[in-house]
Amino acid sequence: MSDRTGFSVSASRPWEVRGASRRNSRQGSGRGKKALPWKRVLQVSVSLFLLVGLVASMPWLMNWLNQPIARVEVHAGFEHLSREQVERALHPHLQERFFALDLVEMQQVLLAMPWVKSASVRRQWPDGVLVSLKEQQPVARWGRNHLISNEGEVFAPEDFVGFSAMPVLDGHEEMAAEVMQQYLAISQLLRPIGLKLTMLKRSNSGSWRFTVGHVEVNIGRDRRMERLQRFVRLYHARLETRWNQVRRVDLRYLNGASVAWGETLVKARSK
Repeated sequence: MSDRTGFSVSASRPWEVRGASRRNSRQGSGRGKKALPWKRVLQVSVSLFLLVGLVASMPWLMNWLNQPIARVEVHAGFEHLSREQVERALHPHLQERFFALDLVEMQQVLLAMPWVKSASVRRQWPDGVLVSLKEQQPVARWGRNHLISNEGEVFAPEDFVGFSAMPVLDGHEEMAAEVMQQYLAISQLLRPIGLKLTMLKRSNSGSWRFTVGHVEVNIGRDRRMERLQRFVRLYHARLETRWNQVRRVDLRYLNGASVAWGETLVKARSK
Protein backbone atom coordinates (compact mmCIF):
# COMPACT_ATOMS: atom_id res chain seq x y z
CA MET A 1 0.00 0.00 0.00
CA SER A 2 2.76 2.34 0.91
CA ASP A 3 4.69 1.44 -2.27
CA ARG A 4 1.82 2.49 -4.58
CA THR A 5 1.35 5.68 -2.72
CA GLY A 6 5.05 6.51 -3.01
CA PHE A 7 5.02 5.72 -6.75
CA SER A 8 2.13 7.92 -7.53
CA VAL A 9 3.68 10.89 -5.68
CA SER A 10 7.11 10.47 -7.26
CA ALA A 11 5.54 10.04 -10.73
CA SER A 12 3.33 13.09 -10.50
CA ARG A 13 6.07 15.65 -9.71
CA PRO A 14 7.98 15.35 -13.01
CA TRP A 15 4.72 15.67 -14.93
CA GLU A 16 3.71 18.74 -13.02
CA VAL A 17 7.12 20.32 -13.60
CA ARG A 18 7.07 19.56 -17.29
CA GLY A 19 3.54 20.98 -17.61
CA ALA A 20 4.54 24.20 -15.93
CA SER A 21 7.54 24.58 -18.19
CA ARG A 22 5.41 24.23 -21.30
CA ARG A 23 2.92 26.83 -20.12
CA ASN A 24 5.73 29.24 -19.30
CA SER A 25 7.32 28.75 -22.70
CA ARG A 26 3.99 29.35 -24.47
CA GLN A 27 3.42 32.54 -22.47
CA GLY A 28 6.96 33.77 -23.17
CA SER A 29 6.63 33.18 -26.91
CA GLY A 30 3.29 35.12 -26.90
CA ARG A 31 4.86 38.17 -25.26
CA GLY A 32 7.63 38.32 -27.87
CA LYS A 33 5.24 38.95 -30.79
CA LYS A 34 3.74 42.56 -30.58
CA ALA A 35 0.75 43.73 -32.67
CA LEU A 36 1.20 46.78 -35.00
CA PRO A 37 -0.34 50.08 -33.63
CA TRP A 38 -2.81 50.44 -36.49
CA LYS A 39 -4.65 53.33 -34.82
CA ARG A 40 -1.45 55.41 -34.57
CA VAL A 41 -0.48 54.59 -38.14
CA LEU A 42 -3.91 55.69 -39.33
CA GLN A 43 -3.66 58.99 -37.46
CA VAL A 44 -0.24 59.77 -38.94
CA SER A 45 -1.45 58.87 -42.45
CA VAL A 46 -4.48 61.14 -42.17
CA SER A 47 -2.33 63.99 -40.85
CA LEU A 48 0.14 63.63 -43.71
CA PHE A 49 -2.70 63.51 -46.21
CA LEU A 50 -4.22 66.72 -44.81
CA LEU A 51 -0.84 68.45 -44.77
CA VAL A 52 -0.16 67.55 -48.40
CA GLY A 53 -3.63 68.75 -49.34
CA LEU A 54 -3.14 72.03 -47.51
CA VAL A 55 0.22 72.69 -49.17
CA ALA A 56 -1.21 71.84 -52.58
CA SER A 57 -4.18 74.19 -52.08
CA MET A 58 -2.13 77.06 -50.58
CA PRO A 59 -1.85 79.11 -53.81
CA TRP A 60 -5.59 78.88 -54.40
CA LEU A 61 -6.33 79.71 -50.75
CA MET A 62 -4.05 82.74 -50.70
CA ASN A 63 -5.54 84.00 -53.95
CA TRP A 64 -9.02 83.65 -52.46
CA LEU A 65 -8.05 85.44 -49.24
CA ASN A 66 -6.07 88.20 -50.99
CA GLN A 67 -8.99 89.72 -52.86
CA PRO A 68 -9.07 92.93 -54.94
CA ILE A 69 -10.39 96.01 -53.13
CA ALA A 70 -14.10 96.43 -53.80
CA ARG A 71 -15.20 98.85 -51.04
CA VAL A 72 -13.83 102.11 -49.63
CA GLU A 73 -15.60 103.47 -46.55
CA VAL A 74 -14.73 107.08 -45.66
CA HIS A 75 -15.66 108.64 -42.31
CA ALA A 76 -15.30 112.44 -42.27
CA GLY A 77 -17.27 115.60 -41.63
CA PHE A 78 -17.10 116.59 -45.31
CA GLU A 79 -17.34 120.29 -44.52
CA HIS A 80 -14.60 121.24 -46.97
CA LEU A 81 -13.61 117.85 -48.41
CA SER A 82 -15.69 115.61 -50.63
CA ARG A 83 -15.80 111.82 -50.79
CA GLU A 84 -14.83 111.99 -54.47
CA GLN A 85 -11.63 113.92 -53.64
CA VAL A 86 -10.60 111.30 -51.10
CA GLU A 87 -11.31 108.36 -53.39
CA ARG A 88 -9.52 110.09 -56.27
CA ALA A 89 -6.40 110.57 -54.15
CA LEU A 90 -6.42 106.93 -53.05
CA HIS A 91 -7.35 105.41 -56.41
CA PRO A 92 -3.78 104.54 -57.59
CA HIS A 93 -3.14 102.66 -54.34
CA LEU A 94 -6.40 100.72 -54.45
CA GLN A 95 -5.23 98.73 -57.47
CA GLU A 96 -3.31 96.49 -55.07
CA ARG A 97 -4.94 93.46 -53.48
CA PHE A 98 -6.01 93.27 -49.85
CA PHE A 99 -2.73 92.16 -48.23
CA ALA A 100 -0.52 94.19 -50.59
CA LEU A 101 -1.98 97.57 -49.60
CA ASP A 102 0.60 100.07 -48.33
CA LEU A 103 -1.43 101.65 -45.52
CA VAL A 104 1.38 104.00 -44.43
CA GLU A 105 1.78 105.44 -47.91
CA MET A 106 -1.99 105.84 -48.26
CA GLN A 107 -2.07 107.74 -44.97
CA GLN A 108 0.71 110.05 -46.19
CA VAL A 109 -1.21 110.75 -49.39
CA LEU A 110 -4.24 111.81 -47.36
CA LEU A 111 -2.20 113.98 -44.99
CA ALA A 112 -0.77 115.82 -48.01
CA MET A 113 -4.27 117.07 -48.84
CA PRO A 114 -4.61 120.68 -47.58
CA TRP A 115 -7.87 120.18 -45.70
CA VAL A 116 -6.81 116.98 -43.90
CA LYS A 117 -5.62 117.48 -40.32
CA SER A 118 -5.32 113.78 -39.38
CA ALA A 119 -5.97 110.49 -41.16
CA SER A 120 -6.06 106.77 -40.45
CA VAL A 121 -6.37 103.89 -42.93
CA ARG A 122 -7.27 100.29 -42.04
CA ARG A 123 -8.07 97.10 -43.92
CA GLN A 124 -11.64 95.86 -43.58
CA TRP A 125 -12.11 92.15 -44.22
CA PRO A 126 -12.53 90.72 -46.78
CA ASP A 127 -12.19 93.33 -49.56
CA GLY A 128 -12.59 96.78 -48.04
CA VAL A 129 -10.65 99.80 -46.77
CA LEU A 130 -11.79 101.98 -43.86
CA VAL A 131 -10.63 105.63 -43.93
CA SER A 132 -11.15 108.08 -41.03
CA LEU A 133 -10.37 111.76 -41.54
CA LYS A 134 -10.38 114.90 -39.41
CA GLU A 135 -10.60 118.18 -41.28
CA GLN A 136 -8.89 121.49 -40.59
CA GLN A 137 -11.10 124.12 -38.94
CA PRO A 138 -10.11 127.52 -40.41
CA VAL A 139 -10.47 130.55 -38.15
CA ALA A 140 -8.77 133.25 -40.23
CA ARG A 141 -6.74 133.90 -43.35
CA TRP A 142 -2.98 133.82 -43.04
CA GLY A 143 -1.38 136.39 -45.31
CA ARG A 144 -2.72 136.37 -48.84
CA ASN A 145 -2.79 132.73 -49.90
CA HIS A 146 -3.19 130.64 -46.74
CA LEU A 147 -5.62 129.85 -43.97
CA ILE A 148 -4.90 129.22 -40.32
CA SER A 149 -6.73 126.74 -38.09
CA ASN A 150 -7.90 127.18 -34.52
CA GLU A 151 -4.74 125.33 -33.43
CA GLY A 152 -2.40 127.65 -35.32
CA GLU A 153 -1.71 125.35 -38.27
CA VAL A 154 -1.19 127.18 -41.58
CA PHE A 155 -2.39 125.48 -44.78
CA ALA A 156 -3.12 126.45 -48.38
CA PRO A 157 -6.39 125.20 -49.90
CA GLU A 158 -6.87 125.25 -53.64
CA ASP A 159 -9.95 127.45 -53.44
CA PHE A 160 -10.43 130.55 -51.26
CA VAL A 161 -14.07 131.07 -52.15
CA GLY A 162 -16.08 131.72 -49.00
CA PHE A 163 -13.17 132.87 -46.84
CA SER A 164 -12.78 136.49 -47.95
CA ALA A 165 -14.76 137.80 -44.94
CA MET A 166 -12.45 136.12 -42.43
CA PRO A 167 -9.97 138.25 -40.43
CA VAL A 168 -6.38 138.34 -41.68
CA LEU A 169 -3.47 137.25 -39.48
CA ASP A 170 0.12 137.83 -40.49
CA GLY A 171 3.67 137.25 -39.33
CA HIS A 172 6.44 134.67 -39.64
CA GLU A 173 4.91 131.23 -40.16
CA GLU A 174 7.03 129.89 -37.29
CA MET A 175 5.07 132.21 -35.00
CA ALA A 176 1.66 131.17 -36.34
CA ALA A 177 0.58 129.45 -33.11
CA GLU A 178 1.48 132.53 -31.05
CA VAL A 179 -0.36 134.81 -33.47
CA MET A 180 -3.44 132.62 -33.23
CA GLN A 181 -3.33 132.68 -29.41
CA GLN A 182 -3.03 136.47 -29.45
CA TYR A 183 -5.93 136.71 -31.90
CA LEU A 184 -8.16 134.63 -29.63
CA ALA A 185 -7.20 136.69 -26.57
CA ILE A 186 -7.89 140.04 -28.30
CA SER A 187 -11.16 138.77 -29.80
CA GLN A 188 -12.38 137.63 -26.38
CA LEU A 189 -11.56 141.05 -24.92
CA LEU A 190 -13.24 143.03 -27.72
CA ARG A 191 -16.37 140.91 -28.08
CA PRO A 192 -18.18 142.32 -24.99
CA ILE A 193 -17.85 145.91 -26.29
CA GLY A 194 -19.18 144.98 -29.73
CA LEU A 195 -15.92 145.26 -31.69
CA LYS A 196 -14.61 142.63 -34.08
CA LEU A 197 -10.97 142.22 -35.00
CA THR A 198 -10.38 142.22 -38.76
CA MET A 199 -6.56 142.13 -38.91
CA LEU A 200 -3.71 141.19 -36.58
CA LYS A 201 -0.03 141.38 -37.43
CA ARG A 202 3.15 140.57 -35.56
CA SER A 203 6.16 142.41 -36.94
CA ASN A 204 9.68 141.02 -37.19
CA SER A 205 10.62 142.98 -34.07
CA GLY A 206 7.80 141.40 -32.05
CA SER A 207 5.50 144.45 -32.10
CA TRP A 208 1.74 143.92 -32.46
CA ARG A 209 -0.95 145.93 -34.18
CA PHE A 210 -4.51 145.09 -35.12
CA THR A 211 -7.41 146.60 -37.00
CA VAL A 212 -10.99 146.89 -35.81
CA GLY A 213 -13.09 147.88 -38.79
CA HIS A 214 -11.47 151.07 -40.12
CA VAL A 215 -9.39 151.77 -36.98
CA GLU A 216 -5.78 150.65 -36.56
CA VAL A 217 -4.61 149.95 -33.00
CA ASN A 218 -0.92 149.67 -32.09
CA ILE A 219 -0.13 147.91 -28.80
CA GLY A 220 3.63 147.54 -29.27
CA ARG A 221 5.71 144.66 -27.97
CA ASP A 222 5.52 144.79 -24.16
CA ARG A 223 2.68 144.71 -21.60
CA ARG A 224 0.17 143.77 -24.27
CA MET A 225 -2.68 142.73 -21.98
CA GLU A 226 -2.34 145.85 -19.87
CA ARG A 227 -2.49 148.03 -22.99
CA LEU A 228 -5.48 146.14 -24.34
CA GLN A 229 -7.37 146.74 -21.11
CA ARG A 230 -6.43 150.41 -21.35
CA PHE A 231 -7.88 150.47 -24.87
CA VAL A 232 -11.19 149.06 -23.59
CA ARG A 233 -11.39 151.75 -20.89
CA LEU A 234 -10.54 154.46 -23.41
CA TYR A 235 -13.18 153.17 -25.81
CA HIS A 236 -15.90 153.39 -23.16
CA ALA A 237 -14.73 156.81 -21.87
CA ARG A 238 -13.85 158.74 -25.05
CA LEU A 239 -14.13 156.77 -28.29
CA GLU A 240 -17.44 154.92 -28.39
CA THR A 241 -19.58 157.94 -29.24
CA ARG A 242 -17.14 159.19 -31.89
CA TRP A 243 -15.89 155.85 -33.19
CA ASN A 244 -16.61 156.71 -36.83
CA GLN A 245 -14.16 159.62 -36.59
CA VAL A 246 -11.29 157.60 -35.11
CA ARG A 247 -8.50 156.55 -37.49
CA ARG A 248 -5.66 155.26 -35.31
CA VAL A 249 -5.00 154.50 -31.64
CA ASP A 250 -1.44 154.18 -30.35
CA LEU A 251 -1.12 152.56 -26.90
CA ARG A 252 2.68 152.54 -26.69
CA TYR A 253 2.67 154.99 -23.81
CA LEU A 254 3.25 154.44 -20.14
CA ASN A 255 -0.17 155.63 -18.95
CA GLY A 256 -2.02 156.94 -22.00
CA ALA A 257 -2.71 156.69 -25.72
CA SER A 258 -2.54 158.72 -28.91
CA VAL A 259 -5.74 158.97 -30.94
CA ALA A 260 -5.80 160.13 -34.56
CA TRP A 261 -9.12 161.78 -35.53
CA GLY A 262 -9.14 162.00 -39.26
CA GLU A 263 -6.03 164.01 -40.15
CA THR A 264 -5.41 165.44 -36.68
CA LEU A 265 -3.49 163.61 -33.94
CA VAL A 266 -4.83 164.24 -30.45
CA LYS A 267 -3.33 163.06 -27.17
CA ALA A 268 -5.85 161.38 -24.88
CA ARG A 269 -4.72 160.48 -21.39
CA SER A 270 -6.43 157.49 -19.76
CA LYS A 271 -7.84 157.87 -16.29
